[in-house]
Amino acid sequence: MSLETKSIFINKDFDQGILKTIISRYWWWLVVCVGITIGIAFVYLRYTKSEYASNLTLQIDNEDRGKEILEVENINSITADISKEIELLKSEFLFTKAIKTLNLNVSLYATGSILTEEKYRQSNFNITTLNIKDTTIIGNSIYLTYKKNEFYLNYFHDGRQHTNHLKIGETYKNKYFEIILKSPNIQELINELSTNELFFIFNSDVSLARKMLPFLFIEAVDVNAQTVSITYNSHNPQLSFDVVNAVAQAFIKYDVEIKNESSQKILSFIDGQLDSLSNEVENSKNDIGSFQRTSNIPEPDLFSANMSAKISKFQDMQFNINDEIRAINTVSSKLKSDPNRIEVYRLIPELMGKSFEGALSNSLNELYLLLEKKEDLLFKVTEENLEVKNINVRIQNKLTNLIKSVNAIEDRLRINMASINSNIAALEGQFYALPEKKLELGRLQNLQELNQKYFNLLTEKKVTYSISNAGFSSNNRILNPAVLSPIALKPNQKVVYTIFIVFGFFIGIFLLFFKYVSYNEINTIEDLKKLLPEKVSILGAIPLMKKQMEFSKLVVQDSKRSGIAEAMRNLRTNMSFINKDARTIAISSSISGEGKTFVALNLAGIIAMTGKKTVIIDLDMRKPKIHLGFGASNLKGMSTILTDQTMLAECIQKSTLENLSFITAGITPPNPSELILSKKFNEVIETLKTQFDVIVIDNPPIGIVSDGVNVLAEADIPIYIFKAHYSKRIFTRRVSELMEMQHLKKLNVILNGMPMTKSGYGYGYGFGQGYGYGYYDEEEGKKSLMKRILKR
Repeated sequence: MSLETKSIFINKDFDQGILKTIISRYWWWLVVCVGITIGIAFVYLRYTKSEYASNLTLQIDNEDRGKEILEVENINSITADISKEIELLKSEFLFTKAIKTLNLNVSLYATGSILTEEKYRQSNFNITTLNIKDTTIIGNSIYLTYKKNEFYLNYFHDGRQHTNHLKIGETYKNKYFEIILKSPNIQELINELSTNELFFIFNSDVSLARKMLPFLFIEAVDVNAQTVSITYNSHNPQLSFDVVNAVAQAFIKYDVEIKNESSQKILSFIDGQLDSLSNEVENSKNDIGSFQRTSNIPEPDLFSANMSAKISKFQDMQFNINDEIRAINTVSSKLKSDPNRIEVYRLIPELMGKSFEGALSNSLNELYLLLEKKEDLLFKVTEENLEVKNINVRIQNKLTNLIKSVNAIEDRLRINMASINSNIAALEGQFYALPEKKLELGRLQNLQELNQKYFNLLTEKKVTYSISNAGFSSNNRILNPAVLSPIALKPNQKVVYTIFIVFGFFIGIFLLFFKYVSYNEINTIEDLKKLLPEKVSILGAIPLMKKQMEFSKLVVQDSKRSGIAEAMRNLRTNMSFINKDARTIAISSSISGEGKTFVALNLAGIIAMTGKKTVIIDLDMRKPKIHLGFGASNLKGMSTILTDQTMLAECIQKSTLENLSFITAGITPPNPSELILSKKFNEVIETLKTQFDVIVIDNPPIGIVSDGVNVLAEADIPIYIFKAHYSKRIFTRRVSELMEMQHLKKLNVILNGMPMTKSGYGYGYGFGQGYGYGYYDEEEGKKSLMKRILKR
């Protein structure tokens, strides 16, 4: 398992340097995130159906001029409640009436590659429905196709597929329906059929209303002004515009119709009563005239006149009570025969002027309101609805109370009538002495007067109600008409793009923040100082070399004045301060790719240039590279020396640089750790000390294997290599562990591959294709630049 996977490195403290590095290296993440979200927003807008809204403001008002003149309130004025009107506007009942005026019995559709669009008043064809013979065809998709210069209808019904030929503009009949298909431009229709699927569906008014009603929105704008907002949303602006207007017009028309209907019913009732009384008055006159002609009755004397006046007074009372009994009987009969009819308002004229008008009028009005409320609810719900049941209970209670009141009034009137009848009988007894014909004449005259009086009363009430009804009018009007707007309500492009861009920006910021928090690279000497123990010495940095190399080379030999050579000389100088008599220098790193072999080669070359006899040993027997740097073979070397296959002298090779020799790793052995830890290795080092001034050892990476830890610990100058923008911060934990466990008592660190700023000069090296050791990731150097960037 690699060092990176052993634990997660988290930056807990703010580091401005890391922040600048993150921004400079990964700013394009932000651009990519925003670009991706813009692309998603574009796709969303491209394939999301636009939603359009149309709105108008309706004022609900009734004008009662008759009340101003006669001080009589019209019966229709009690319904001017805005909440009631809003419920009517929301009702399926009214909405069904509205959509019937739009001729939506057939819906036309076009299916593209992704979306299906309803072509309301936008299609290249239209369907005139002459007859629906079988209602089971309603709701089926009937496709229009064009093949071999002919038009066909294709649909699935009754368990099988149907294909029927038809001609544009001619009547088409089958056992299900009868239609005429028309097209204003047949060629455009043919062109559209080549790119889209066109089909139509027969609609049921009720099912269509239920489907469309959820998109209708009714709201009170101002309760005091009785203004209502009507809004309809759809994917077609023309449909939204037409539906809003249709609902408003349907409401205005229905309001006028229902109020006219109630007024006409009341007037018809009064007219019927007047017709009946007119006949009775005429008959009474005829009876009196006929009786006087045949009986020749003289004028009644003073006594008979006085008695007649008394009888007349009681008969007036008798008439009024009879009239009230007739009226109360009518009310009782109506309440008992059909109590749930909303036409109970017809009973109100019967109560006008009666002694019990005040007792029953309010109760009848309350019963009317309950029945009206029930009727409104039944537009939306069924009889089983809880609210309807509650209203039914209230209606039944109100009816029960009314019937009790009516019965009590009837009993009282009958008692009064019996008393009056008794008085009349007593008075009539005094007339026994009068001639029978004179009494009959008086009776006829009294009957004629009573009929005439009641007739005049009803005539007066008819005139009064007619004036009141004429002065009452529905004044509903549209204050703000609907506007056909081509601008979609949803989705709003600016809002969608803004939301997605902000979302993409925050994703990019989050990724940068996550990269900052989890940033695990070493970039500068300051990073090493913060992360390494204080007793670790920092020797310096080696600049990054832009030139790519297949493997590590001795570059200081040919570029003695280069930045690499200068950096190596600085390292040599710094090492002299640490230990000027050092004989062994061991170089290691955490993983392959950090440049330990490159540093070993060029540091040995710089030391050799000072005149010291120097030898470099390739102790990385798993993945040897020293022989590649010198262009030598690797058939023999440290592995063969330590296994006594060859002599030490046979494996020491001279380089082209004076005073510099090298020993390659040799053939890879199966047990490199055991060989390095053997006594033979120590003997080889001691022998080399007698032949060379300085021994430079290219150690295996100790971040993964422990082969070279002892060699590093026993070296005069142990050197640990980190590479800028390559080595992970977590690698420093390996150094800390070795120091804490006292495997290493001293250690010197070099930062390799340090990019130079604009004020400096940039040299160094870069590893090309195939550079790596296999301990960490052999393919790291082979990855493309983009893959490296993505990995970082």
